[in-house]
Amino acid sequence: MSDLTKHYLQLVGIAKGWALKNLPGWCDETHRDLLSRHGATMVDGRVSASTMTVPQLGAVLDDYEHRGWPRTKKVFSQGKTAARSVPPHISHLFRLWGKLGQAGKVANATRPALLAFCARQVGRPVPDLDSLNVAECQNITEALKGWLGRV
Repeated sequence: MSDLTKHYLQLVGIAKGWALKNLPGWCDETHRDLLSRHGATMVDGRVSASTMTVPQLGAVLDDYEHRGWPRTKKVFSQGKTAARSVPPHISHLFRLWGKLGQAGKVANATRPALLAFCARQVGRPVPDLDSLNVAECQNITEALKGWLGRV
């Protein structure tokens, strides 16, 4: 079974759970009828999605979408937290740190390692990059660029 088939089977299960919660009168039998309409066959006395091909599973997912299933996950849809963009000076730090990792100049190109490097550069603990002011970010950026430029 391919990874895509496994992924689609997982999505069909998620869509089924959504339908059971949100569609009045939806039950397991209705779900199995939907599967059989799109080409599922019987296994051990019941209709099974595992007998379906990727295009058939895609058709099932499309059917659920037409019934109102939100196929894409909305991370910040509840209004609790507004999505915010990363400031350019912070994203530049990440880019440079990633380039250092790809060049083999940083053994551990992870976020905690970047925070530790920033803490050494500014001389104080850095819990996250948002706690750095623009001047500190510029100094760290110059240090990273200098490190990247060395042979």
